[in-house]
Amino acid sequence: MKNPHRAKSAIAGLSLGLGLAVAIAAGWVVPAAAQQQEVALVKVVDGEAFAQRAEQRAQLDVGEAIYAMDVIETAEGSVGLTFKDGTRISIGPNSRVQFTEFVFVPAEGRLSFIVELFRGTMQYISGVIAKLSPDAVKVKTPVATVAVRGTRFLAEVAGD
Repeated sequence: MKNPHRAKSAIAGLSLGLGLAVAIAAGWVVPAAAQQQEVALVKVVDGEAFAQRAEQRAQLDVGEAIYAMDVIETAEGSVGLTFKDGTRISIGPNSRVQFTEFVFVPAEGRLSFIVELFRGTMQYISGVIAKLSPDAVKVKTPVATVAVRGTRFLAEVAGD
């Protein structure tokens, strides 16, 4: 070898690349493009429902993913969602709802579900998070924050 420093540098780069590949495969490092956390799937759409993500508004269809921080809006339609922990939420007509936080890592005891209902109606049927840690589930409205203690409720917020 003519330049031993160059060989060491190439080996170090290869080791770093392999280490990063192993870390990504093991789920230790999440690439920037994959950092949006999928939290639910659309199970039912009646009429039109939309998801606001960053600066884009997209129409929702059955089977589409819902991500943390999505704002869901309906006009005359409604939408039904099932979350990774089994929670089911139905959003009625003329509603605006945001899923501010969703953490479901029961093996580590990390559980949290925060929903903001800005307007309209929402039916909530609890999943695993509410069963394991009722204090971890909150529904915020413009006038109050509801801590979930039951397994099912309907909330309505009037206004624009």
